[in-house]
Amino acid sequence: MKILVTGGTGRIGANLVTRLLDKGHDVRSLVYPGDASRANKLDDLANVETVTGDLRILEDVRNAVKGVDAIYHLAAAFGGPFDNRQYLDINAMGTLNLLESVRTECPNLHRFVYACTEAVYWKLEEYGRYFEEPITEEMVAQYHQMPYFLTKWIGEELAMAYHYQYQVPSTSFRFSTVIEPSEFFNEAGIPMRLAFSSAYEQYKSVNSDDPDTQAMLDELRGKWTGEDQLLLSRNPNGVPHLQHFCDVRDIARGLVLGIEREEAIGEEFTLGGDAIIDWGEAVPWLAERYDLSYADARLPEANHFTLDLTKIKTRLGFRSEHDFASVVKTAEAIRRGEETDVVPTGIRYGER
Repeated sequence: MKILVTGGTGRIGANLVTRLLDKGHDVRSLVYPGDASRANKLDDLANVETVTGDLRILEDVRNAVKGVDAIYHLAAAFGGPFDNRQYLDINAMGTLNLLESVRTECPNLHRFVYACTEAVYWKLEEYGRYFEEPITEEMVAQYHQMPYFLTKWIGEELAMAYHYQYQVPSTSFRFSTVIEPSEFFNEAGIPMRLAFSSAYEQYKSVNSDDPDTQAMLDELRGKWTGEDQLLLSRNPNGVPHLQHFCDVRDIARGLVLGIEREEAIGEEFTLGGDAIIDWGEAVPWLAERYDLSYADARLPEANHFTLDLTKIKTRLGFRSEHDFASVVKTAEAIRRGEETDVVPTGIRYGER
């Protein structure tokens, strides 16, 4: 098939493209003009056509979809220099432009695969996320935070509405937080998501009227020595953080199933892997592995959840290949300069 991948040079897109090529497909990669720093990332790959275009411009989108058999819509405003209106224009109206272009330019489309986010489960009215039981697809929150979470949810609603109203064969994957192994370590060689510096930067200027919350903030800042180390992060109730991640390679493998399995049509799936991090276990293990010290502190924002993957496993036959240890080993190999099966993110948005 000829497959359009919006955001094809991104951290997920590039890893998906290589797997689509392995399956014998041809790829057209749509790159945002403002992301020219990595526009040529796929140039060395055969059977890949790279085109530039803005999702907000209908003519650009129509040209991008012409002649394709399937579409992966991964591109989105995320972490770039956009305001709330631009987020809505890119993530919501951009999705609408794609769906309208499908109706006019490729009415016999095999599949429209939408990239959504686990954030549709986070309750806007609650600070943090604490779930005792694994999260299922039915647990979508009533309200969503602007700009990214809400605008991605709107995109999913559009994709599924166009399936039922206009017979666009849509499916949506709600990604768990993605780990790309080349980004696992920070510049100091400490696992970024478990580094004290990450929490310190987030909370160093935060204060609260709640005495218990302020006590947590004061304790955290008091333990910062100016030298980075690991942090055994705990929830306000003292329970260690627990979060469900997914290796980018498993994300790509799950996405491929979206065009291969008819059972995907008209359905939403949580897409996660086996990379579950329990800070109470992972931090001491990493500290010993890398001969690092670690601090132990409660943080004001709860982070404790896993995802129920029953639906994607039973309906699509998805199986994860990468747990947390696999992510770590791949990240170490990349730091040693070895070749792996990961396409590194490389230059991030807006950097040169």
